[in-house]
Amino acid sequence: MTTAAQHPVRHVDIHHAPVRHDDDVAPTGTAPTGTPTPATLADTSRLRLAYREAGDPSAPVLLLLHALGESSLSWEPLLDDLAALGYRVLAPDARGHGESDRPGQYSYELMTADTLAFCAALGVTAPGGLAIVGHSMGAVTAALVTAALNATTPVTAQPAPAPVTRLVLEDATPPRTGGPRFEPFDEPDHPVPFDWPLVNALRAQRGDPDPAWWDDALGIEAPVLVVAGGPTSNVDQADLAEFAGSVAHGRLVEIRVGHMVHDEAPDEFLAVVTDFLRR
Repeated sequence: MTTAAQHPVRHVDIHHAPVRHDDDVAPTGTAPTGTPTPATLADTSRLRLAYREAGDPSAPVLLLLHALGESSLSWEPLLDDLAALGYRVLAPDARGHGESDRPGQYSYELMTADTLAFCAALGVTAPGGLAIVGHSMGAVTAALVTAALNATTPVTAQPAPAPVTRLVLEDATPPRTGGPRFEPFDEPDHPVPFDWPLVNALRAQRGDPDPAWWDDALGIEAPVLVVAGGPTSNVDQADLAEFAGSVAHGRLVEIRVGHMVHDEAPDEFLAVVTDFLRR
C-alpha cells in the first residue's frame, strides 16, 4: 500500500428532492420500493458535500462511502492504490460528517438521495460504469444506491448516473425486519467530529428498517463482495453470509480483525478488493 500526502478536500453543491417520511407509495414498477422515487419526493433541497478525489478524471468511477462517525479521511490511505487500478476514486463526506453540511435531518433515504445527486453533479456517467465500496453505514447506503441505479426505470429527474458494475460491502448489509432494536445513545459531553443527532436517527432506522431494503438489495444482479470482519465484529456475521449467498453473484471473504476491516488490515482489505474489481 502506498503512502502519500493527504488529498485536498473539495466541495460540490448538490440538489435533489428529499424523501418525504409519509405513506406515499410509488407507482408499481417504477423502482425498488426501498429507494427514493418521484412519488416519495418533496421540494428540492440543496446541500454542500465535501469529498476527496484521486485518479484519472476520465476513468470509470469508484465511489467510497464511509462508516457512521467517520469521513472520507478514513479512505485516505487507500485512495492512490485504488486509483492505480484504473479508477477515478471519489470519497464523499456524508451529510452531517466531516466537512459536509449538517442540515439536522438524517435518514438512509436522504443519504441515498444525496449519493445519487453527488454522482449526477460530478458527471458519473462513464460508459465503464460505477463501482461502489461501502463500510458499515456506507455499506447500507451503497446497497440502496445500487438497487436504485440498477432499477429498470430511473429514480430521479436528474441525468442518471452510470449503473453499478461492482459492489463491495464492508462488514454490513442492509438491515432487515426482525433484527435487534437499538436503544438511543446519550449525547456525549465532549465534541465529536460529526452532527450528533444523526447517530440515533440512523440507529432507529437500523432497528426498524423498511422491509424493502433487504428484499431490493437481494435483487442486485451486479457482482457483490461482502467483506466480513469475523467473530470480534459487532455485526451479525450470519446475516453477511446469508446475504452473500443469496444475491445472484455474491462472494464472502472473512478478514478476522473486527468491524473496522480496512483500518485494521488495510493491505489485506486492498488485496481482496483489488482481486474482486479486476475479475
